[in-house]
Amino acid sequence: MRHTISPTEERRQTGNENSFVGGRPKLPTDTPIPKCGLCGARQTFFFQIAFPADHWWAGLSLAVFQCTSCANQDHLIPEMLSGVLKGADVPSDFLGTYQKNFRLCVFATESAVSHACYRERVVFRPLRLEEGGKTRGIGLLGGKPRWILEDESPASCNSVTPMRFLLQIQDGVEFQIVPDAPRQIELGLTGDPSQSELPSYQLFIGNAIYMFGTEDRRCPLVYIITQVS
Repeated sequence: MRHTISPTEERRQTGNENSFVGGRPKLPTDTPIPKCGLCGARQTFFFQIAFPADHWWAGLSLAVFQCTSCANQDHLIPEMLSGVLKGADVPSDFLGTYQKNFRLCVFATESAVSHACYRERVVFRPLRLEEGGKTRGIGLLGGKPRWILEDESPASCNSVTPMRFLLQIQDGVEFQIVPDAPRQIELGLTGDPSQSELPSYQLFIGNAIYMFGTEDRRCPLVYIITQVS
């Protein structure tokens, strides 16, 4: 089943929501807020999705973090595999090391609690998963990806477990920040890091984001591909 990922109106976070943008993440108690492997700063929480009952990752959640405190030319988007991407076999070691300035946390939804110590940066908005794969919203969950360029779907992880499409965030999505949040660091025209003038953050410089997960739920891993028109 394909779902459209749609944000609803801004409101106060209660802690009962499982799919949402911004606010405070819900994580297992033994999962800390990740730090950037490049600058050491705490990463920014962008959004999380609790996979619905008709999804093959039902019962699991995915929380997405990225550093907004530094910008590095070599790490503006997730590292890509070398060679032909369509049908690629993705090494699990690669999936463990490519998360340098971002982090993808996968966990049992029922084990998560609101991270009260996290100082929110992105405005909280619940996410609604609407069946049918309509075009409105910020992305798609399940079904088949809608590629901007060519199909770059991986085939497997470690030549053992298949990798399947999890979700897609469309290009150009902006994440509104709360009034006192620091501005995102970006690379200017000269290539030097500087504060953005926008009251919003971009995930992977606003590229379209495609996430694939391992079919083996015992060790859930995520591979990201980005494309831009």
